[in-house]
Amino acid sequence: MQKQAERERKQKEIEKREKEIAHHQAFVDSFRAKATKARQAQSKIKLIERIQIERLPQSSRRYPSFRFRPRRPSGRQVVQAAGIAKAYGAKPVLEEVALEVRRGDRLAIIGPNGIGKSTLLKILVGRLQPDAGTVEWGYETWPGYFAQDQKEVLAERGEQTVESWLWESCPGEPIGFVRAQLGAVLFSGDEVQKKVIALSGGEGARLVFARLAVEQPNVLVLDEPTNHLDLEAIEALVEGLRAYDGTLLFVSHDRWFVSQLANRIVEIVPDGLRDFAGTYEEYIERLGDDHLDADAVVLQARRDKRRAKAARAADGDPQRQRRERQLASRRDQLTAEIETAESRIHAINELFCDPTYFQRTPRAEAGKLEGEQKQLAARVQQLMAEWERLEGELDSLRA
Repeated sequence: MQKQAERERKQKEIEKREKEIAHHQAFVDSFRAKATKARQAQSKIKLIERIQIERLPQSSRRYPSFRFRPRRPSGRQVVQAAGIAKAYGAKPVLEEVALEVRRGDRLAIIGPNGIGKSTLLKILVGRLQPDAGTVEWGYETWPGYFAQDQKEVLAERGEQTVESWLWESCPGEPIGFVRAQLGAVLFSGDEVQKKVIALSGGEGARLVFARLAVEQPNVLVLDEPTNHLDLEAIEALVEGLRAYDGTLLFVSHDRWFVSQLANRIVEIVPDGLRDFAGTYEEYIERLGDDHLDADAVVLQARRDKRRAKAARAADGDPQRQRRERQLASRRDQLTAEIETAESRIHAINELFCDPTYFQRTPRAEAGKLEGEQKQLAARVQQLMAEWERLEGELDSLRA
């Protein structure tokens, strides 16, 4: 799972940074009181302050339970759309779109941002009227819809509590049933009395899924259902949807989510739809491209680069900025060299601390290591002196 892999990568980076800080802090604690080392200890403190740690968002490590059961099977034809067209002002979004969804389809709709994926779902479930075309739902179909903007849906009933909002969808059930449904999606105790308008994105999503479970639709229409969920909730949602015996129609940019669920891929392209009967992996193997999360990542990176460039251009003297960048780059290089040298010194010290080392090691080899240790210690002194000078110049430039 891509999000899990990214979280693990960030966790390893955090652990590396924390080790760097601990290493420098040990030097500070040992030598701060010694006059000959006090200045270097102060520099180490400043170096520690420069190490940036990007904290991971807290994960609940609690797994909700999503249980979706259709009230009854639908007819073979679930929904049929023909000649669908929609424009926003002068900009056409959908033109002559035709789509037929059959019972048992687990259909992922993909395409680049702004191509009309969410618009198509809204038209299918009647939340938006098309400019042209028809939508016909099949025999005994009961669709349940998860909106991408579900927080707006909840805001319409903002003064209601979590408990009362869910109870609306099953008024004949006892309060114990309602509390059990809420407990399954991690609302317990006083949390059931929270106002729905005060819920976070993840809480709101879990509540909407609880209501869908209670309503028992035989067609689930989901628009970006993973956007606000943490890793545990996404995994639980996939598990619940795998066990779901109805028809699934969804939009998502999450590669892992699509690959776990879809047995049919529909890509919206400028001149209509590209319909592929098969899994996501088979789709990629056959067509070699998609418009899932990588597309969003690339676009965001380009936006961030443009913003950074514009901010630098708008921030005063170009020569001063150039000098500041040069100094910062050299300072970071020095930091890395100091880390490498001190790690090697530490490794040699570990060897020397072994009581048997000098007994089992030839004198020439041990002497060579001692010489290397002294050279490295002298090198660290030089590097730290240059680091202090650069830091002082950077501080004066930023003053």
